[in-house]
Amino acid sequence: MLGEFAVTADHETHRETVREFCEEEILPHIEEYEERGEFPAELIRRVGEAGLTGVPFSTEVDGGGLDYRSFAVTVEELSRAWKCVAGAVNIACGLVGYPIAEFGTDSHREEWLAPICRGESIPALSMTEPDAGSDAAAMETTAQREGDEWVIDGHKVWTTNGEAADFLLIVARTGDEGHGGLSLIGIPNPGDRDGVEFVRNIPCMEGDTAIESEIRFDDVRVPVENLVGEEGRGFRYVMEALDIGRIGTAAQGVGLAQGSLDAAKAFADEREQFGQPIREFQGIGFKLADMATRTQAARLLTMYAAGNRDRGERVTQDAAMAKTFATDAAMDIATEAVQVLGSRGYSQDYPVERYMREAKGTQIYDGTNEVNRLVVSKRLYE
Repeated sequence: MLGEFAVTADHETHRETVREFCEEEILPHIEEYEERGEFPAELIRRVGEAGLTGVPFSTEVDGGGLDYRSFAVTVEELSRAWKCVAGAVNIACGLVGYPIAEFGTDSHREEWLAPICRGESIPALSMTEPDAGSDAAAMETTAQREGDEWVIDGHKVWTTNGEAADFLLIVARTGDEGHGGLSLIGIPNPGDRDGVEFVRNIPCMEGDTAIESEIRFDDVRVPVENLVGEEGRGFRYVMEALDIGRIGTAAQGVGLAQGSLDAAKAFADEREQFGQPIREFQGIGFKLADMATRTQAARLLTMYAAGNRDRGERVTQDAAMAKTFATDAAMDIATEAVQVLGSRGYSQDYPVERYMREAKGTQIYDGTNEVNRLVVSKRLYE
């Protein structure tokens, strides 16, 4: 059955295209961005210009018109180079782009989604609050309707790419308590809007190139037309978007695992001790074998979820399984890669220490792996 969802020759051609782009446009610049601690906005815009920030969306909105397996391949290859860039594509196609494409108006798609697909607009989703993470029903940020405007007040944290964003999609309470009172509202140009305060960028393990913003909203006014879909259905929209986001995060895990494996293989072949390459020692060779096996297993689970989505199926369980397995594998494989490289792996002279830091984040966002296991376990009895 898995064979039905394997990548085709077209997918492999797409992989080669993305990998070539990464080698030419991303890999040569990672070190300078890391040293400066600078968010790679320019690189993300180049990714968009190459047609990679809107892979699964219609060509009518300047998307790639491709399938979700192509999306997974894109994110995997970008993450193999630099997850910071891959994460931006995942947000563009998942948590922000998907609700606009599926539930937004023609105007939303033209004014908000098309620039995202072209790389002209970097998007962000503002959902998490200090006291509302996995428990979205506890959200307190409000959007009150006053005439032809929504008036937004509240406090958000962990808004990925927030301060760098050209477009913000916010989850706010427009109705009663619980999931049914939540809505999605678009805020274009948040950095230039009265009442939007970027309090700080939260320092995190991934480093200063990653932006995780804390934001306060004080009497922020946007037109009522900025509501995405129906009022009170925002939670449902985000949950559907999470299915896509989790496929993308699984693909990030696969890319990090593959990058870690590639680095470990190369080092184990070049590094000699006691008169032979260290790959010849069983202790290293078995590590590489396990790393390769888990990487391929993670890829198959990810492509299975993406393939089912291409068939029009709801993939909540498939995406949760893929996300959990692939990101756990990425963390373990990156850790093993550091071990294979020894003191060099512990240094910043090689990319595996960065892969290890990046892999940890994939186990946490788009639902912690504990929450994803809860999603899977509940569906076992449906």
